[in-house]
Amino acid sequence: MKALLFMLAIALVSVPAMAQYNPSFASLQKSENTITSPVVVKPMGEGTYKVFMPPGLRMRNAGRTLTILGSAMLIGGIIVLSSADEMYYNSTTTSSGTYEEGDPKAALGILMIAGGVGMTVPGVILWTKGAKKYKRYQEQHEDEQTVSFDFKGNGLALRYRF
Repeated sequence: MKALLFMLAIALVSVPAMAQYNPSFASLQKSENTITSPVVVKPMGEGTYKVFMPPGLRMRNAGRTLTILGSAMLIGGIIVLSSADEMYYNSTTTSSGTYEEGDPKAALGILMIAGGVGMTVPGVILWTKGAKKYKRYQEQHEDEQTVSFDFKGNGLALRYRF
């Protein structure tokens, strides 16, 4: 226990001493934009870089995914519901036991149909709105001149679009 307190006291005394000896160490301690570790320091002014995505592209892709998965779930729910023996399902729990009536496939089919409709309808809306935004962006930037310089395989490619 005494050794732990001694180590803590040394650490507390060494931080102000180090700040007096090295002014950059003191700025690392007080800055909010830097990491306090002396090993990893985030330089000022640098941020994270994100890949540019045209407006509407993410919305279109999310809507497309929702529509495809929702329609698959809707079709699967219709198939499961049609294969059920009874079109209802009821489960009752009493003190003497649990009683089930009907077919559990019917309940599963109805839940799948509800989930499929719940995914398909917003998916179609997102897909159409996103496609419209993306198309509008493409038309606005279609007439701009573009120069690109790419490395392909062992050669170089220079492309100029006008």
